Amino acid sequence: MNMATAVTTDPMLPRPYSVREVSKETPDTFTLRLEPESTANSTAFQPGQFSMLWVFGVGELPISISGDPALHDRLVYTVRSVGQATHSLVNQRVGSGLGVRGPFGAGWPAEAAKGRDVIIVAGGIGLAPLRPLIYHVLQNRKDYGRLVILYGGRSPRDLLYRKELTKWARNHETQVLVTVD
Repeated sequence: MNMATAVTTDPMLPRPYSVREVSKETPDTFTLRLEPESTANSTAFQPGQFSMLWVFGVGELPISISGDPALHDRLVYTVRSVGQATHSLVNQRVGSGLGVRGPFGAGWPAEAAKGRDVIIVAGGIGLAPLRPLIYHVLQNRKDYGRLVILYGGRSPRDLLYRKELTKWARNHETQVLVTVD
């Protein structure tokens, strides 16, 4: 392996990404879509993995990947703004740069669930790291039985991905149950 290959594949080295979109999910939660500044940077990940996001001059944060693992041209993160570093992250402007290390973690055991029903239970921001698994199961319907998503939030305004929840519920082999306190 030559040195150029080692540099681009080492998950411990930060790679430059650009913010392409920031969308508000709830009053304090935002989804960021990042794209690599170089085509040599891979965005492949497994459902359940996370990255270390480096906000220049502020710090580095572990954030679960919340995007579609089948889309290799971007990384998507859903972040609740609760402190200085997360506030700085969600207030990035389109075009600004971030450092990304990873992906890290073993991922969800999607292979072990093949041929079985899948039940996903999440509350609040906890749906974000499970969303890639939902995408995976929906894109590979023949490999899995029924998909049940149980999701709850503190109030209707605190629910993530409302349009997607509605879309997922339209799939005849998927049941989406949403509750609020």
